[in-house]
Amino acid sequence: MIRTTEHADLERLEQLWLYAMSSAHPAVPRHYWRGRAAQAILRWRRADCSLVYVDAGEEMAKGFAVVSHGDWLQCLCVSPVVTGRGVGSALMEAVKRDRAQLQTSVLQENLGARYFLQQHGFVEVERRPCRGAGQNRLLMRYGGSAL
Repeated sequence: MIRTTEHADLERLEQLWLYAMSSAHPAVPRHYWRGRAAQAILRWRRADCSLVYVDAGEEMAKGFAVVSHGDWLQCLCVSPVVTGRGVGSALMEAVKRDRAQLQTSVLQENLGARYFLQQHGFVEVERRPCRGAGQNRLLMRYGGSAL
């Protein structure tokens, strides 16, 4: 079931996010992500759309997606417990609903996210260096104009 994020979910979302970022980016030290967690949570609280996935009859979030102003997909994270069960795709379809376009960025080494985004119609439109992570950040866009 997908529902709107509640304040009580934020600690769990932070845990999911830290795990997802650390796992998907082995070349980036964990402290890099820990140092960005507070900013990420602040952005999630101000987001236009923040959704969580929970299994029926449960309270704990197994995945979440956040879209901010300008149709910017800030993050979409899924617990490894439910990976491969369509949770990420369900969240993606929910955030796409009523949006003609979305954009996001992903670090170059995150092949899993890049593949997932491409499966959902995103295309790479730009690459920029990300000094803090020591690699390129790819801007990807769904719908609308490619540039």
